[in-house]
Amino acid sequence: MDNSERRKAKRLSAKFNLSCSKMGATSEQNCSGRTVNVSPGGLYFETAAEVMFDVGNLIKIELAIPPTSGELELGGRISVLGKVVRTCDVEVEAISILSPNKHGVALEFCHSPRLAT
Repeated sequence: MDNSERRKAKRLSAKFNLSCSKMGATSEQNCSGRTVNVSPGGLYFETAAEVMFDVGNLIKIELAIPPTSGELELGGRISVLGKVVRTCDVEVEAISILSPNKHGVALEFCHSPRLAT
């Protein structure tokens, strides 16, 4: 039996644009990125390589949710505070000016995500 999977909830592949900011920093570090997968307890996203987060950092995330027929007709924004649990460099196959290196960040939510007002 493989015990390498430690997640409490299954992650679903989902691509949402996001903005994030590191909490408690003297100079606020803002960035944008895109989710790779999400779950009720956390998410994994990729951002530009020059944006670096450390394990333990608290990050405020805002996800842009596109309109969805029958569920969220006008779309919206979800806001959540998360704690960085893992980071990694993401290799990009064809590096060019249009596709810079990326940095991966795994977050555990500090509370349930909420619809931003």
